[in-house]
Amino acid sequence: MHQVPEKAFANMCVITYIIMVNKINKDNKMIHDFIVKRKSIRAFDSEKIDDEKIYSLFEAARLAPSSLNEQPWRFIFAEKSDDAPFEKILSILADANKVWAKNASLLVIVLSKKDLDRNQKPNKHYFYDAASAVANLTFQANSLDLYVNQMGGFDSAKVQELFNVPEEYEPVVVLAIGAEGDVNSLPDPYKERESLPQKRIALNKILFSNNFDEPHSLLLKNFQHEEIVI
Repeated sequence: MHQVPEKAFANMCVITYIIMVNKINKDNKMIHDFIVKRKSIRAFDSEKIDDEKIYSLFEAARLAPSSLNEQPWRFIFAEKSDDAPFEKILSILADANKVWAKNASLLVIVLSKKDLDRNQKPNKHYFYDAASAVANLTFQANSLDLYVNQMGGFDSAKVQELFNVPEEYEPVVVLAIGAEGDVNSLPDPYKERESLPQKRIALNKILFSNNFDEPHSLLLKNFQHEEIVI
């Protein structure tokens, strides 16, 4: 069987991605480019991000909605140029994530407060609220041609210990942020994984009316809702 060279395969995937983004935008003119082009990269270029852009990421997160306006999210971050703080965050990651996250321009620990400030009762939406803030941050990053990879592979207990995190806050996710680098700089198997297309299931599998699994009448109209690959 004929083998496609790795570099050629990577280039083919990039071209496919660009074609799919253009197709999605053509079919869904109301969707912003920075939403369509979002992807979780592993190949970062490590370049320093301007302070103004970094500030804008967290300002976007700060403006996210939250239940009862509690705003339970907190962030601990380090730039790659800040050797000790960056290595400290890197140390709490799973080994499989350290391999590529070490090249990100920023590493961010996202925390969320478990109880409500107003009455100290459990806030059942604290994870959801933190996710809203991360979504705002992610799309702000995409609008600046930066990418965010959200990692669940980290040691929560180590976060609490190393960063003196109060017990009422729970580590939610760790973010690697930066501009896109060269896929070929990644070790195997990450190189191949980076180049694989990502599926988005069709709307008729997720959008219902009246009963679960009963497609909404909106889908009977002339809208594209097939599975896509990006």
